[in-house]
Amino acid sequence: MLTLAPMDTSEEISGSLTARPAPRMSSRNFAFLAGDLLPLFDFICLFLAASLSTLLYSRWLAPAGLAPGFGSDFEPAALVAAVLAPFILYDKRFGSVASRGQMPVLVRSYALRFTIFAGVVLALGAVSQALDDFPPGWLVIWFATSLLLASLTRVLVARYVRRLQRRGVLTEVIAVVGAGPVADRLVQALRQTRPATIELLGVFDDKIVGAMPSTIKPAGTLAQLIELGKTRKIDWILLTLPPTAEHRLLSIVQRLKALSVPIGLCPQHVGLTVPYRTIDYVGDSVPVSLLADRPIRRWDAVIKAGEDVVIGGILTLMLLPVLAVIALAIRLDSPGPVIFKQRRHTFNNREFDIYKFRTMRWSPAAAAGNLKQTSRHDDRITRVGRFLRSSSLDELPQLFNVLKGDMSLVGPRPHAVNMRTEDRLGPEITDLYAHRHRVKPGITGWSQVNGARGATDTTAQLRRRVELDLHYIENWSLLLDLKILALTPREVIKRTNAY
Repeated sequence: MLTLAPMDTSEEISGSLTARPAPRMSSRNFAFLAGDLLPLFDFICLFLAASLSTLLYSRWLAPAGLAPGFGSDFEPAALVAAVLAPFILYDKRFGSVASRGQMPVLVRSYALRFTIFAGVVLALGAVSQALDDFPPGWLVIWFATSLLLASLTRVLVARYVRRLQRRGVLTEVIAVVGAGPVADRLVQALRQTRPATIELLGVFDDKIVGAMPSTIKPAGTLAQLIELGKTRKIDWILLTLPPTAEHRLLSIVQRLKALSVPIGLCPQHVGLTVPYRTIDYVGDSVPVSLLADRPIRRWDAVIKAGEDVVIGGILTLMLLPVLAVIALAIRLDSPGPVIFKQRRHTFNNREFDIYKFRTMRWSPAAAAGNLKQTSRHDDRITRVGRFLRSSSLDELPQLFNVLKGDMSLVGPRPHAVNMRTEDRLGPEITDLYAHRHRVKPGITGWSQVNGARGATDTTAQLRRRVELDLHYIENWSLLLDLKILALTPREVIKRTNAY
């Protein structure tokens, strides 16, 4: 078995090219085989959940005086529905996600598939009238119990895979073909992987040593690699050649096909600080490596839009009397419009008119002048306005911005166009400032519930707010939004930096 020598300027991967079988399994193969068994577990969980649901329903929810044999038809019907589960709930990405230990991604993906499964079952039941005799309470318990049991099964299987990886039972044996700078960076990246999960056979190349700009000397030729592969199990062969070397790539792949081993082309930017993500496709067949992507996309975007419409609509209806009382108080307190509009930045750096209750003395000339951030004890603020600002009630009209689609309930707070901090614009203070506009702005946000609320009087305050906003953008989830909404009343009551 080849071993990795310590990294230095004359680094070399050395060792004997002899086969030494070890008691091991391929991490990739085991994880995918475990994923293929999950449909069987789903079937069992769904059927078991039907029995549990009948027991729970008959004990707590069913009306008194049930006839003997209640629920005897439920389990057979659930058995029929469970037959659909493997076709809808199967996740071909389970193996790769479980190997990386991404439990939240795993559960979220399954919850989405289960929602589709439940919708299909209910639709078929409505069309065939097969569910007419089923109590709604029993169906709710069955779906909830099934989701819980099947999700728990997935997490346990994924954790078992990770445990075997940590113990060294599951490993990936990798051979690198093509010496050069890309191979150097790939080896360095593999070194940073947990040793228990990676076994590197070495770098193989037919080129003469010294004829390539590399700090790693090849451990052998392609012929030696093929000979080694006849007696030694290899899980991956990674080519580090440039895609432009088409003829050489095709020739090498043709030779390596003698081994029954997956062959992958390593991206040329491996090991670099350039951000890149998984391969995607433009058009029908043009592959690209994603250097950046929408932070909230696909079903996540649908869920967030639904959150804004549903919760925003409910809050607007509930607060209409409060809005009316505040509007009347402003009108009686000082002359001028009730609603104050101001240009602010929104998604993709566009501009929109944000709505707020007017809290300052109205002056058309001042409104058209340069923007000046509000300061503590600002003499422009009216009596009613001071209360509205300290209690954040002046922000309530932004619910209409949410319903219009200009804003979200949760997101980075929108800053005024041309707003200055210490007489400098935001992009002049930090290059990351515009990254806040990758999502819609919000009425409240991660910054606001973490103490970064109110005016940004110093560049340090602005940088802190941008840091918190970017944390929210990169880690968005529905649960995070709900957490922020739940924490917002606490911050409003504290009145931190509110004036």
